Amino acid sequence: MCNPRRIRVRGTRQLAEAWDQEVRRQVTRVRDVVAEARVRERLDSSVGAPTLAALAAVLHRTEGWEQDDEGVFRYALTGGYVAFDARSRELEIVARQSAEISAVGEAVTTVRGELADTVRGVGQGTYYDDGYRGITEADARRAAGQALDRSLSDAAATLRAQARADADERAGQGLLVEAERQADAALASASAARADELRRQAAASLTSVGIEGRNVFNLALAEAYRDAILAFARARRASNVQCTESGGVVEIEFEMQV
Repeated sequence: MCNPRRIRVRGTRQLAEAWDQEVRRQVTRVRDVVAEARVRERLDSSVGAPTLAALAAVLHRTEGWEQDDEGVFRYALTGGYVAFDARSRELEIVARQSAEISAVGEAVTTVRGELADTVRGVGQGTYYDDGYRGITEADARRAAGQALDRSLSDAAATLRAQARADADERAGQGLLVEAERQADAALASASAARADELRRQAAASLTSVGIEGRNVFNLALAEAYRDAILAFARARRASNVQCTESGGVVEIEFEMQV
C-alpha cells in the first residue's frame, strides 16, 4: 500500500443576516404568610405569688415546655401555642395559620438580531496512489470540499448561536427587572389576600386551640399549687405531710400548730 496523499482546502464565507427573536424573562417569588389570633390573661390577680414562683420551676422541668432567652415558656400545640411570661405573669394563647404563597412575573419583548462576519474553515480528503479502497484523487478533493462546507456551516452556526445569546442577554437585563417588579407586586397582592383569609381561620380556631392550651397549662398550674402548698407546709414545720393524686385531683394533708 502506498503512502496516503492528503488534500487540504481552506475557505471563507461571508455572513450578513438579520432576524427577529423573542426574549422572555420569568421570575417566581415565594413567601410564607403567617397570621395569628391571640388572647392574653394576667395571672397575678387570680394566682398567688408563691404559686406563680413555683410555676416557673414546674414549666422548666416539664417536657414540651421550652424557655426562650427572654424568660417566656412556650408549648407547641396543633395550630398554635400557649405561652407563659414569667416576668409579666401573663398567660397567652395563640392560634396560628400559615401558608406558602407564590407569584410569577413575566416580561417579553421582540428584538432585532444582526450578524455580519466572516467565518473560516478547513476541509481534508485522503487518497492513495495505488487506488487503495478505490479512492481516487477526485474523490479526495470532493471529500475535502464537503468537509470544508461542514466546517464553514458549523462555524456559522456557532456565530449565529452566540449572536442570539448576546441579543438575549442585552435585552434580558431590562426584562428581568420588569419581571421581578411584576412578581413582587403580584406576591404582595396575593399575600395580603391570603393573610386576611388566614387571620379569619386563626380567629375561628382560637377557641379550640385555647381549650387545648389551657388544659396543658392547667396541668402545670396544678403542680405549681401542689409545690407551693408543700413548700408552705415545710416552712411552717408541719407534720404528717401527705400528698396523693388520683383522677386529676391532688389531695394534700398536713398538721401544724397555729
